[in-house]
Amino acid sequence: MAIVEMKRLTLLALNADRDNIYDALIRSQAVQLKRSADIDSFEDADQSQAREKVLANVSRVEDAIAYVTSTAETYNTVHKRDKNAKVTLAKNSFARPKTEIDFDYYLGFGKHIETIERSLDELSAKREKIAALGSQAAQKRAELAKLQPYLDLPHPTSWYVDTATALVRLCQLPFSEMAALNKLTEEFQTVSVEAVAGDVNLAVVAVVAHISENAFFEKATALGLVKCPLNTDVLPAVSAETLERQINGTEVEISALTAEIAQLADQIPEWKVYVDYLLLCDKKLAADGDVQQTASTFVLEGFYPAEKQQEVENALKAVTDCLVLTFDDISEEEFAPTLTRNNKFTEPFEFVTNSYSVPDYHEVDPNPVMSVFYFIIFGLMVADIGYGLILLALGLFATFAIKQKTGLKLMLQMFGICGISAIVVGALFGSVFGYTIWDKIFTEASHPLHNGIIPNPADYPMVMMIISLLFGVVHLAAGVGCNMAVKIKHKQLLSAWLADFPWIIVFAAFVLAIFNSALDMAAYEPYEVLRLPPLVSQISLYVCLAALAVALICAGLGTKGFLGKVIKSFSSAYGIINYFSDIMSYIRVFGLMLSSAIMASVVNQLGEMVAGDGGFGYVLAALVLVFAHLFNLVMGVLSVYIHNGRLQYVEFFGKFYTGDGQLFVPFGSDTKYTLVK
Repeated sequence: MAIVEMKRLTLLALNADRDNIYDALIRSQAVQLKRSADIDSFEDADQSQAREKVLANVSRVEDAIAYVTSTAETYNTVHKRDKNAKVTLAKNSFARPKTEIDFDYYLGFGKHIETIERSLDELSAKREKIAALGSQAAQKRAELAKLQPYLDLPHPTSWYVDTATALVRLCQLPFSEMAALNKLTEEFQTVSVEAVAGDVNLAVVAVVAHISENAFFEKATALGLVKCPLNTDVLPAVSAETLERQINGTEVEISALTAEIAQLADQIPEWKVYVDYLLLCDKKLAADGDVQQTASTFVLEGFYPAEKQQEVENALKAVTDCLVLTFDDISEEEFAPTLTRNNKFTEPFEFVTNSYSVPDYHEVDPNPVMSVFYFIIFGLMVADIGYGLILLALGLFATFAIKQKTGLKLMLQMFGICGISAIVVGALFGSVFGYTIWDKIFTEASHPLHNGIIPNPADYPMVMMIISLLFGVVHLAAGVGCNMAVKIKHKQLLSAWLADFPWIIVFAAFVLAIFNSALDMAAYEPYEVLRLPPLVSQISLYVCLAALAVALICAGLGTKGFLGKVIKSFSSAYGIINYFSDIMSYIRVFGLMLSSAIMASVVNQLGEMVAGDGGFGYVLAALVLVFAHLFNLVMGVLSVYIHNGRLQYVEFFGKFYTGDGQLFVPFGSDTKYTLVK
């Protein structure tokens, strides 16, 4: 259970074998490439333009996938009543979120590209045609909208022309001004106005006036009267019918093209493989840019787990004999990616650490210790047998139902493992979905276990608060112990044993020194059997002060200069305040556990109130209890996940952890849509 030892690979080979070597490395799933060191008479290649073309093609294919998916979903919605017309939209299952493909099929996918590109070109042509038809339809709809007020017109607009003695005009004005126009017409004896068409907003009128009545038009203009903008030789109604037929024909053509595009949904899985293949090509181009090369040879470097050395060597020599390999250890100052290997209990908790920062290759893996404390704190915060069983069932479901290793699977497995802790702590409290069981088993109030091994925090709040604070001291001591392990790994033995180990003594002696006082504050009679002899408390106090003095005096070990050592010691003394602040942070363990317990109790009381009338009330009460407890569990787990993580990130990691590492990602392994077998 530690960070896996890595080594550095350096390879010299012929350019002609480069692609085969890349494929061998991908197949091995054991080498992460790095930029090669500069070598005299060698040079690197600029692959930026080639990579831009590949990534542009990736965007094009992903856009096609999104477009066809959306089109197929819309098409199925429209044809939801006709099962024969619906298209099958391939979707990955919950158990296998990535499509599993054979490795040889993946590497040899190039032979399928021509067919796929032809389909993508056809799709592009159809999309362009749909866009053009849509534009035409929109234009015709706009023309049809302009014709709407003129559909009742008895003549074409070109019919309204002046004569030798009369002005004949087809005009329009706002419908609200018609009364004003009629009133204005009464002032002129040789003017006639007739409404011939229009709608609720616009009135279309025919105006006949003697050629001497120009004054009428000047005054009518103020009312909004303008000459009709249409100029047609056919009736507007006939033009509208023609436009409607053209629009309907365009829509039929668009529907046919849409149906053809929806039928391409069965090609989406292959397109997704194509995306990953293109991304693999991009990785190869990126690798080309990182190697040092001459006209005929190249030098490649990478990292690999030391235990995989023989496999890597065999994989490379299987594709060519013309190569030179060297395998080197990683120095203390050299970067290397991080690969952790932990047991089945600890592995899911790597999700928590990696969400904060990946461990640096040269430091101690925090996961084995962190996972234990995360496990315990989670149980203390949830502290209910019923909730723990639900989380355990969820974790088991994820383990057996999700066949591929995903982030969701690891997170659910972590919650499932933590469910065991919730069950154990819940048993100590005697809490099952907020109901207490110890007082039902031991009915006599005088029995030591009547209130549980750990009493209800609502009745004895100081007990759980003190337990939370004492656990915080232990957690911080473990963080200092991890810092000792880091220093020992880096051969800083003196500082580890004289500057860090005394703090562990301080924490342990401090707990023993205040233990009896804590029992007094808790005021829980069953715990009196734990009371220590007064002499132990006194000796522990002296040991605590002595260890503290040693820790402060030796804090400057490794610091240059006498003044530097003094300043470091004073800084360490000031750090006592930080330790006190860190310990107080563990009150959140008590707070979250108390809030979850009270909420569960309130839910139970609500269920009892609903069930009070019997009959249908029992059914309603069951629904209330199920949904309310599930809501309490979900909200509680979210809070626990955040605050438990904070205690690890700030209080625990703050004592020793640097992070800033990078996960080991074998060349060609980080696919987006597929899982290569």
